[in-house]
Amino acid sequence: MAVAGSFCLLVFLASCTGSRKSANQYQTIVVKPPDPTAAAANASPEKRTITKYAAYLKIDPDSLKNVVLYTFIDKWMKTPYKYGGNDENGIDCSAFIQRLLNDVYNIQVPRTSAQQFFTKNVEPFHDNSYFSEGDLVFFCTVPGNPISHVGMYLRNRYFINASTSSGVSLANLDDPYWKKRFVAAGRVKVNKQLATGNKQTTTTQPKNNKQ
Repeated sequence: MAVAGSFCLLVFLASCTGSRKSANQYQTIVVKPPDPTAAAANASPEKRTITKYAAYLKIDPDSLKNVVLYTFIDKWMKTPYKYGGNDENGIDCSAFIQRLLNDVYNIQVPRTSAQQFFTKNVEPFHDNSYFSEGDLVFFCTVPGNPISHVGMYLRNRYFINASTSSGVSLANLDDPYWKKRFVAAGRVKVNKQLATGNKQTTTTQPKNNKQ
């Protein structure tokens, strides 16, 4: 699949739960945009969305099944960052995750990233090989604040988050900036059928106990 051009996301993070200011720390993340002609001209909007994000994540489009999740992400992509914001005019990292979990999975979590880490709906774990689509990823981006940033893991080491410089955007866990600041991940107890449009109700169960 041909991929045209590239753009750089400059990530400058501040705590979503603490002070508005922190030491300036920049990291460049290169994400190649999808080929706009990749999807057939008569493809449905859902198919186009899946094709686009499969290109972003560098995976086979047929492996992406959660149309509701990627439609939500597409709606919010490039929404500007706003400390304390929680709507399309501006949103911070924890508010974005709170909205995503509520709208896609019908799961309610607290407002701040630290509270989300400790909520009963999230089971923390540290095994990097255990990541699954929908897991939360927590970071320490502000000295003295153990949990100051949160995103959601997607596929192929990529996650979605709201950063101060780029707003809602993609980043990669293997980038040195994130790798150094990664604290833990959290498996969310979700109704997968709700997220994929199936009305049956079953809940995922994490393998690890809360630390």
